[in-house]
Amino acid sequence: MPACPICAKPLDTVRQREGLFYFCPVCNGRALTIPQVRRVLGDRLAAKLLRLIKLSRRESERSCPFCAKRMLVVSAQEPAMELDACRPCGVVWFDAPTYEALPEGTVETTASLALQATEIVAEIRLKELKEREKEREEEERDMKKKKKRRRAGGAGATAIDPHS
Repeated sequence: MPACPICAKPLDTVRQREGLFYFCPVCNGRALTIPQVRRVLGDRLAAKLLRLIKLSRRESERSCPFCAKRMLVVSAQEPAMELDACRPCGVVWFDAPTYEALPEGTVETTASLALQATEIVAEIRLKELKEREKEREEEERDMKKKKKRRRAGGAGATAIDPHS
């Protein structure tokens, strides 16, 4: 059973829509696998963490909740945070303040990206529809003006017709 690297208490397995994570009910820290980080916090942050884990050489004071070996310290600048991660297990440990301090917008799931894409497409289509409607209204106005000119021109032509 995985144990918290901070307080050594057993971690609870928490199921959520995006998958599983491991939560410490004592210190509120959580362990997430890289695939879980990707689903919960977004592809960009997961890829960055994976790259930083591979490059890190600094050993942490904390042990991995799964294999009990020393984790590595991973420092990210954007968003600014320092995490512990286990390269062999592919696990990242977020203490409560770090996880809660993640800026809004960092947390983006694949579903939210699809939703944003749908909203963008809908906005584009609405804009195109409004433009077509505006063009149609302008064409109708032009047609009315032409009809008025024909009526006015036709009446004047019979009165001034030089052939009659």
